[in-house]
Amino acid sequence: MAAEASVLTFKVGDLDSCVVVVRQFFCENKSANTVRVALSTRDQKPLGARVWRLVDGNIEVVSRIIAGFIMTQPHGSVTISARAD
Repeated sequence: MAAEASVLTFKVGDLDSCVVVVRQFFCENKSANTVRVALSTRDQKPLGARVWRLVDGNIEVVSRIIAGFIMTQPHGSVTISARAD
């Protein structure tokens, strides 16, 4: 069976709105178990990326961890991609 994938790109605002966007992304992609977060500057230069594996499906905790990672970086664009293997 082929893996399903989904991508969301957004501009970083504040922590609370970032958590809401990340949580909504997971709610729309319930079968996702691998998440990649790529960060870039406002002029689209890559800053780096991290990959997380969702083990227990705890969207609340993972959303806060990912939003915390995003907010510790310089403000710019965020691309979240998720896969269900």
